[in-house]
Amino acid sequence: MKQDKAEKIIQKAERKAAKAAKQVELAGKKAEAAKQKQAARAEKKAAQVAKNAEKKAAKHAKKAEQATKKAQLAAQKAQEKQAKVAAKIAAKALEGEEDGAGGKKKKGKKKLLLILIPVAVAAIGAGAFFFLKGGGEEEEAPLEPIPIPLEYLLNEVPITALPVTGDEVLVYQEEVPPEPPAEPEAQDGGKDEAGTPGEDGGAPAGEEGGEEEPAAAPAEEELGFTKILYRYEGLKNPRSLATAYAAVMSTEDAGFSLVDETLLRIDPPESYGESGSLQLARNIPAGEDGTGGGVQSLLLSWEGTSCSVLLDMPEGRVHDPKPEAPVSGSTRRGLSDLEAIHPSKLGLPGESMEAYSMIPQEGSVRIAGAVCMRVNIYSAGNQFAGSYFLSNDGKLYKLDEAANAVVELEWE
Repeated sequence: MKQDKAEKIIQKAERKAAKAAKQVELAGKKAEAAKQKQAARAEKKAAQVAKNAEKKAAKHAKKAEQATKKAQLAAQKAQEKQAKVAAKIAAKALEGEEDGAGGKKKKGKKKLLLILIPVAVAAIGAGAFFFLKGGGEEEEAPLEPIPIPLEYLLNEVPITALPVTGDEVLVYQEEVPPEPPAEPEAQDGGKDEAGTPGEDGGAPAGEEGGEEEPAAAPAEEELGFTKILYRYEGLKNPRSLATAYAAVMSTEDAGFSLVDETLLRIDPPESYGESGSLQLARNIPAGEDGTGGGVQSLLLSWEGTSCSVLLDMPEGRVHDPKPEAPVSGSTRRGLSDLEAIHPSKLGLPGESMEAYSMIPQEGSVRIAGAVCMRVNIYSAGNQFAGSYFLSNDGKLYKLDEAANAVVELEWE
């Protein structure tokens, strides 16, 4: 009896093991299929990029060939023209030899001109060669798209990247070097361009009493941070993507805040346009050795079907607005004023606030930059009548729960 039971348990275990093995095998096949699909997609994308690069290279090669032909034709015409001029001058020189003694000077002059003509022809040929070899300003190579990044790396600190998917989206990355510092104005030391003494009577360099001390070499100014720009093209709704990303990055976990150009924390606007920009920033604490730290900034811009993210490390600190100066007692409004107001001013029925109870709430909120206290009002029977806010600058607001917004009310 026990043996039969044991055999059943063994058979059951074997069936489970076989089922698990089958599931593992199926999962392996799915993973292999997904891997092959991803590899095929990557290969297709790489082939498309290579094809585009070949087209661009062929286009540039054709332009270079046309420019070469033009330069060769121009050089040939210039040589022919100079040869005609040289032949004409040579003919005049031969005529001058027949003028006798009076024409000897003229003859010498013509020979000098004949010597200069080949030099001019050589100079023109050298210029044409310089043009053909690409002596002019070279065209910058077009940027190649990169794989869609999952993270940005700003000063070796990873940051969650813009959440973008889709084969139709192209991403480009480039560096934005800092602007060079302005050059200081040159000082002539009281001398004109020729090195003669200026109006102050200073002697020119090289004469007694006029030697100038060598100017100290200017201190090398530290260059600013090299910004990193990510440009996304082919997006369906870049405005929604950017604003949703800003909302996620403004959470406590991410630590970013919406700021203005001075790194002052600001409230988000009520709406964004089809094209626009916003800046996110956060403070980074320095390490135990005192290195690192600073501010990380993400400048988001969008327009049409494209969006860009500019990574920067600006100077300064992300900060809150300065607290407003306390208002005078004559303009301050409090619970006593709210108790004395007519209910109609609050959108409530009745002739007196005595029929209502007011319960201040813990904490405070900020409305239009002012700190406000929230007060919930209840009618008879403990029925909720509404939420109101008293600001420290004497303003009164009512919460519109349907619109999830506040409306300013008049006291009088």
